[in-house]
Amino acid sequence: MKSTNDFSYNPNYLKRQLFLDPAGRVTVQRYEEHAYPVIAQYVKTQKGFFWVPEEVTLVKDKMDFKTAADAVKHIFTSNLLRQTALDSIQGRSPVECFFPVVSVPELEALVLWWSAFEQIHSDAYSHIIRNIYNVPSEEFNKIHETKEIVEMAAHIGTHYDRLYELNAKKALNSLGLQGIRVDEDEHVDAIWLALHASYALEAIRFMVSFATSLGMVENKLFVGNGNIISLILNDELLHTDWTARLLNRVVKDDPRFVGARERNREVVQQLYLDVIEEEKAWADYLFSKGTVIGLNAKVLRDFVDWTAQHRLKDVGIKYDAGIKSTPLPWFNKHLNTSKKQTALQENESVSYVIGSMTSDMEYSELPDL
Repeated sequence: MKSTNDFSYNPNYLKRQLFLDPAGRVTVQRYEEHAYPVIAQYVKTQKGFFWVPEEVTLVKDKMDFKTAADAVKHIFTSNLLRQTALDSIQGRSPVECFFPVVSVPELEALVLWWSAFEQIHSDAYSHIIRNIYNVPSEEFNKIHETKEIVEMAAHIGTHYDRLYELNAKKALNSLGLQGIRVDEDEHVDAIWLALHASYALEAIRFMVSFATSLGMVENKLFVGNGNIISLILNDELLHTDWTARLLNRVVKDDPRFVGARERNREVVQQLYLDVIEEEKAWADYLFSKGTVIGLNAKVLRDFVDWTAQHRLKDVGIKYDAGIKSTPLPWFNKHLNTSKKQTALQENESVSYVIGSMTSDMEYSELPDL
């Protein structure tokens, strides 16, 4: 395997596969032309979403928290801690796991920006916790004490850890270490499963917490936090779209991933079923101490099914829970932050110029990569 610092040959990226191309990893980061122009457009869109957590004030949120009922405090705090855990994983996993197996510059750039924006999200949750709680470190420490969060993180990490391990073995093999070999089918399978783990996180796992936080805004509570969640939601919708696009594209372009899809059908199906059940269990945990006006565990469980029905069909997974209409119709107005209309007397001011990404991507209407 050639070094990423070997500039002695012309890489000819226009004829490469997205992952594990025989020609090796990206060397020169050149962007004058692309084998996959839609990926380059995703990168451009993500850059246009740039925002800084400190620009959102949380004065009203701190006041809201002081007077909130115990059940509301539990829901609000638990969401923040779980989202911090999720983004801690997703803030490094794309770079750690996908970066070593990427073969074209535009996908390498996407992976870098993917992790960068997830880190912004982690920073945003820290910004909220620092501004709401008197002793922030005590709240962060609760992450390690909450069984539901610890077990969720372990489940997500399974497929990322496997890909990371195989990447490390391949790197050692390239250095000439004897007895270390990575089977290509096994490596492709690991990429395939890690992509699905990412999609499950982006498309489903985030949504219960987002819906709950935005449900608070519907009750005119924690509106600063709601503004931050809206910005994060906008990013995650973009990440959902591009992960689905990658999953669909690799099986179209690369016969190795067709094999991976066939070998792992049951594993992938079970991956999503497990995620759905975990999210429903999280909804039960959130509302174990009481409800919020318009929100309860049953509504959130139905929302998980509704979300899964729509998102999984985009990656060829059949799931029908029989939910005929959204349990949270007001959630749709938060799906495009550039169109949100809020009264300044009811909300914190957010002065960003960002791109917009709708919640439903019609893949048939997009140009090929």
